[in-house]
Amino acid sequence: MTDTYWTRPADTRVSGSGECTLTVLAPPRPTSADSFAPHDPVRARAFAADFPTVEEVVEDLGVVPADQVPHPEVRADLDLIAVGHYGGAVCLSDPALADDGTDNTVREAARAVHARHPGSLVVGSAHVDLGEDHIEDVLLLPDGTLLHASGYPGFEDPWESQGDPRAALGALGVDVDLLDEDTQEDLALDGEPHLVNWELVVSLALKGRDPRRHPRLEVSLLRVRHTREHTAAMEELWLLGR
Repeated sequence: MTDTYWTRPADTRVSGSGECTLTVLAPPRPTSADSFAPHDPVRARAFAADFPTVEEVVEDLGVVPADQVPHPEVRADLDLIAVGHYGGAVCLSDPALADDGTDNTVREAARAVHARHPGSLVVGSAHVDLGEDHIEDVLLLPDGTLLHASGYPGFEDPWESQGDPRAALGALGVDVDLLDEDTQEDLALDGEPHLVNWELVVSLALKGRDPRRHPRLEVSLLRVRHTREHTAAMEELWLLGR
């Protein structure tokens, strides 16, 4: 087995920025991040090893606060993922989830994870600036209903969307009609897909259960070898023009 699928040097500067995460909430779903169990490094590593973008976990770099996960600066940093495993809640950050609308990587990863954890709520998000801002957001409800949006905010095309955000939020106990007027206006659910605030949709779905903003929680920082396919995609997206 090869040590790496990269063709560019490890110190090549990354040309993009952003956050790419996937959160899994298993039944019974916790009501807030305050109720999460302590981080379990052993289960976090096992979750990472089974994640669809990962071929092998190469090294465990220890535990860091969930709100202090480093952002990639050079190519070698693209091999780092962070995983927090809190019993019934798991959150993973992985630059391989970034996409430009070609592969719908977050959607496919969410489907694979949901198949392994049936009955869970899977929330995925990749908001990246790779020359142009591109977003991909996914809600995969416990019953398998999919909400998916992918495109370039502010541009009508190209956009891909599936599902009804109002209905998806309603299924999670969020009645959009009962939200305050400013929040409803910010959501813009009656607009075209490129005008909808998908980041806010995801935030409402998580309802305070996003560990990335929680100073008490910890995550495992892992160096991995991504699959050949995902390494090639990252090289094209994150190292564009380098």
